[in-house]
Amino acid sequence: MLDTTQELQVAQRWAADSLREKNAAKYYLSEENFVSAYLQDGSFSFIVKGEPFYGQMYGQGAYFDDRCTDLAIEGEKPDHIGTLLPQGGFQFWEALTVQSPAPIELLSDPDEIAAILAEHAPDASVAPGGPEEIFWGGVRSDSGEVAALAVIVKWQSGLHVMASVVTREQDRGKGYATKLSEGMLAHAHHLGIERVGLGVRDVNSAAQRVYEKAGFKKLADFTHYSQE
Repeated sequence: MLDTTQELQVAQRWAADSLREKNAAKYYLSEENFVSAYLQDGSFSFIVKGEPFYGQMYGQGAYFDDRCTDLAIEGEKPDHIGTLLPQGGFQFWEALTVQSPAPIELLSDPDEIAAILAEHAPDASVAPGGPEEIFWGGVRSDSGEVAALAVIVKWQSGLHVMASVVTREQDRGKGYATKLSEGMLAHAHHLGIERVGLGVRDVNSAAQRVYEKAGFKKLADFTHYSQE
């Protein structure tokens, strides 16, 4: 049996009830972008405005909306997803923030941030100066240079995500990424932010170990499909 809704609050309730503590969908559902959600055979899926439409499917029985041009599937691939082709995988993680003395330096120089991103993470998802950013944070090496940085942004859903996480190549493997992640969560807590999500490529096992050590837990393991 297929149930369909175009009401955001119903979709949010379906996501919470079906995905429970693994509810990554809540980060993607908002008044601005929501289109439709589906509940079929106990499996949840939804579609939101993208380029032109982005969807997520959770569970083997999830319904596929053929308007999707980009799709993330959690778990096994369903039998029918049209002509979409696999493009790699990513995971979505989440941490509850806690009060902590973990140090973080707030970064305010957009040129410094942009230079580090350009050299060490040119495909970073967020650039300095965007309307969604809440704060940029960094940690410095013993020489005084910024060794690692990241940004906390507020998505349309109202939830917060850590993005554009980067450690300079010469500073990797020295613990700066863990210190950065812990500090970002600590400052987010100071600002009243209760939880922080993040996405990471499924092949980036080093980053996954860092996030787990910092207190993040994996919510979903997606395969991305698109028309290109």
